[in-house]
Amino acid sequence: MADKIVMPQGGQDLQFGTVVRWLKQEGEAVRKGELVCEVETEKAVFEVNAPRDGVLLKILKGDGEEAEVLSAIGFIGEEGETITIEAEKPVSVEAAPSPGEKTTLTAQRMPGEKVRISPKARKLARDNGIDITSLSSDRPDGKITTEIVQAVIRSSGSTATAFDTSRGRSVKMGKVQRIAAERLSRSWREAPHFFVSVSADVTELLAMRSAFNAQHVGNKISINDLVVKAVAIALNDIPEVNASYYDRDTIILWDDINIGIATSTDDGLLVPVLVHADQLTLEEIAASARKLIADARSGKLSTDVPSRFTISNLGPHGVERFTAIINPPESAILAVASAHKKAVVDAQGAIVARDMLEMTLSLDHRVGDGALAAAFINRVKSLLEDAQRLWDGD
Repeated sequence: MADKIVMPQGGQDLQFGTVVRWLKQEGEAVRKGELVCEVETEKAVFEVNAPRDGVLLKILKGDGEEAEVLSAIGFIGEEGETITIEAEKPVSVEAAPSPGEKTTLTAQRMPGEKVRISPKARKLARDNGIDITSLSSDRPDGKITTEIVQAVIRSSGSTATAFDTSRGRSVKMGKVQRIAAERLSRSWREAPHFFVSVSADVTELLAMRSAFNAQHVGNKISINDLVVKAVAIALNDIPEVNASYYDRDTIILWDDINIGIATSTDDGLLVPVLVHADQLTLEEIAASARKLIADARSGKLSTDVPSRFTISNLGPHGVERFTAIINPPESAILAVASAHKKAVVDAQGAIVARDMLEMTLSLDHRVGDGALAAAFINRVKSLLEDAQRLWDGD
């Protein structure tokens, strides 16, 4: 039986991807794990590998074509094998509004039925913030066209600007930047953020790091690697933070500890993910993080596993304190500033210079309260302040 080649999800809230190019042709033999095509989502370019040995029987979506995530874009099977492609269910819809007519758009579709819409119309609707499930069509096949979307835009005035732009210039946002803006705007609107901050004394930790890096030039440890290790241990100790708000009476506690690393790229903000970070040694975290960040900045990510908790580190930019917006559907994000020498009072009452690192946890108040936030961020602090224990991973 033939196996599907599916469009990877590439993120928790992404619905569509585009085939960049096929590296194999129909009828060509492939090996399991071999690269067969590249696809692009709003976040990055992903490599798609063959799920089995066989022959590329059929390409359903060619170069430049869009497909829903997890839908089939091709089939691999035995040479000469016949495949059956399921047709989409017909959609029952109301007539589309005439241009300029003010309407309430309600599509009469059966539950679970897909919206039939052209890729160009889908992109136009997405760019203008239009919910495609609210659109209707008078075509016999029920398909939403670009003309229908344009009519809705004209009737709603969604492209009108509210300010004078004559003294500036328009710069189009890239896919990554646009999706980040949409996701974080929704997060700020829907998730009731609150913030708790602590300062960790990392004097001994930085000294140990310097000594290690002097002996391991090829696999140096960054401050962020140390923070990732501390967070991974803390999430294992306090699993209530490794969670997502699901609905008004349900919270999901995740089994896997996948930590996202907020990364600035030329195209915008990306969040590559360290999968099962709690199972990695400090050296493994450092090596994996370097590769993930390099892949993100080159436009290619090797995994589409969702993160459960994100770390945003502006320390390399000299920032002393900041707060971060939660990356949905996660419940928390840790903002890490730069380590600075500060005058502090030690246990004997003397004023001494110590390396202090300020961190701020943003927590979704639907998932936890102040006591949970304080317990978690203080656990991270205690790990950073006990250098040997953090290095050993206990």
